[in-house]
Amino acid sequence: MRNTILIFFILCSSVAVANDRQWKDAKVVNITTDTGGAAAASSGGMAVAVPITRTFYWIETEDMTYVLGPAITPCGRVLRRCPYLLNVTLHGKTKIAIDGRNAHILDDDGKDEKIPISEKIARTKPEDSKP
Repeated sequence: MRNTILIFFILCSSVAVANDRQWKDAKVVNITTDTGGAAAASSGGMAVAVPITRTFYWIETEDMTYVLGPAITPCGRVLRRCPYLLNVTLHGKTKIAIDGRNAHILDDDGKDEKIPISEKIARTKPEDSKP
């Protein structure tokens, strides 16, 4: 009984930490797709090569642009392992939270999706020009 109570508290505390993200307003500024390379798969004694498509998401916040991905898909089918294609709208608004080398993004359905950060680009603010 004591172990059960301890496990319950550990599970509850991990959920509380997971939901405590610092969300920033963001905008999806670009979605790029790179079709390059192929993967070999064998089926019934035959080897088949399938093209690999990688998708990157460019998410802009007030001070940083994050390139998220790649989301990898063979033959247009989504792999059911993380990361996979996000349900986001190009030039649409979203929210993002950074968690180490990963980002959490709220998709169009409000679902929290975790995807790796490929690049971080600092946004430069225009300097005041004096005549």
